[in-house]
Amino acid sequence: MAKLTAPLFSFGASGALAKALVYFPWKGINAVRSYVVPANPNTAAQITQRGYMTSAVAEWHGATYIAADISAWNRLANLLSTSLSGFNRMVKEFIEEILLGNTWERIWNYRLFASTSTTLTPRVTKSAGGNSPIVRWGTSPTNMPNSATMVTTVGDGWEYEITGLTADTLYYLTFDVGASGTDWGRLGIYTARTPA
Repeated sequence: MAKLTAPLFSFGASGALAKALVYFPWKGINAVRSYVVPANPNTAAQITQRGYMTSAVAEWHGATYIAADISAWNRLANLLSTSLSGFNRMVKEFIEEILLGNTWERIWNYRLFASTSTTLTPRVTKSAGGNSPIVRWGTSPTNMPNSATMVTTVGDGWEYEITGLTADTLYYLTFDVGASGTDWGRLGIYTARTPA
């Protein structure tokens, strides 16, 4: 529906008029153009890409990420020079793995199970069986040189006690599972501080 601010064709207007004309402001000028329905062809490539997007969005919702997981995905997304949200970064990672012919391994629900002045024990959830998750850590979000294979606990829980840490230090942690090229999954970047 067009909204007129003065007599038609004399002053400004905005919106569509009978699906024939569209009025809009453009660079301080009142403009008008014909109403256009954008083409949305359903080529095989577009259908395939939409399928990837649908699967990625379903994975985001299916993983039921908790607030810590979403913050970690956002932190990982902020490392890129492009402006992405954590959701967009996860979708990007998911689609990149699909394009390689891989299966995404779901991993979620990070929590810090225990901590002392020299240890951190992170725990994540991943369906039992398959690959064991890897925890990576360091004192910078862009350099996590330490890694270890997590061990299964009760049910779908996996944990690892990281030892030899420095008291009152902020550590960055991330988790991945599998190997890119077959089946793979990851989480964002978490933070945990050792007590003083």
